[in-house]
Amino acid sequence: MTKTLCALLSFAASLTLTILATNVSADVLRCRIEGFSESIFITSPPDTNQNDGQYARIGISPGIGNKAFAFADRMGAHVFVELDADGTPVGLLTVQKDMRVINSRQSIDPSGIVFAPSQSAGVCTRCESLKACLPR
Repeated sequence: MTKTLCALLSFAASLTLTILATNVSADVLRCRIEGFSESIFITSPPDTNQNDGQYARIGISPGIGNKAFAFADRMGAHVFVELDADGTPVGLLTVQKDMRVINSRQSIDPSGIVFAPSQSAGVCTRCESLKACLPR
């Protein structure tokens, strides 16, 4: 009975670890957006090259770039609020279920006035992994 219970607990623990490991994998998106000469990468945690573990990253290299908060819309889109080095929101990227992306940006001056708003569109593709998106 004890051996059976130990085997069952061991199986349950290994199954739990497998499920957790599956959920830990991050998404890496390569986006081509109008007005940008290079691809823009959106990398969700934990596959960022930073040790903060809680932020997605948006930049011109996979896993590196500005911090971003990620939100899943109940209709299936994913929204990323990009923050500058001071933690000020500077952009909003919305990735639709069909992988089309809308990039909304603005600048905020020291007095809190928003100026230079812009919006552009593009399309994203999902990379198999962080390394799969790296330039060859």
